[in-house]
Amino acid sequence: MFIIGLTGGIGSGKSSAANILKELGLKIIELDQITHNIMMAGEPGYIEILKKFGDKYIDKNNVLDRKLLRDDIFSSIELKKRIESTLHPIIFEECEKQLNKLRNEKYIALIIPLLFETKNYINLINESLLIDCDVKYQLKRVIKRDGVSKALAIKIIENQMSRDEKLLLADKVILNDGNIDNLGTQLKKYLSLIHISEPTRPY
Repeated sequence: MFIIGLTGGIGSGKSSAANILKELGLKIIELDQITHNIMMAGEPGYIEILKKFGDKYIDKNNVLDRKLLRDDIFSSIELKKRIESTLHPIIFEECEKQLNKLRNEKYIALIIPLLFETKNYINLINESLLIDCDVKYQLKRVIKRDGVSKALAIKIIENQMSRDEKLLLADKVILNDGNIDNLGTQLKKYLSLIHISEPTRPY
């Protein structure tokens, strides 16, 4: 099994890259999707948020108010750290479960937004693949996709590890300038080089 740790800043194009890899036949595990699932009513993440914050982030339908939680997280570094320390162990455990189910696959892509920040997943992967883009593209995509103000989009990006730091840490880098065909071409080339040069390892 060869495990790719795909990462990148918010709005870099990780989801587009993940979709392309899926179309190319790879099994995908997305940490954002795991996070979404564990925050559903009655699931472990939801229960832990309820324990720590009461009903502050629970709406009248007993559903997590994700927008309020997100806005608060990016307005408070302390809260961000508290939430991450609460949820990361649950997310990691679920990620390992999903990997075990796919242990007979030749290639797997783990989509890990905070790969370099958390460091928990480094030992799970064979190599990291950074989807990189200029900050101006990040801003446009975040504002359009999430419907947030430019000020909040800037704050979210600034709260993440810098682009330069990620570039230094990544094993491989693909530049995503917004051209989906070019992104697909680069990903196909990347996979072909793995197939030629990289050994697999059992998980």
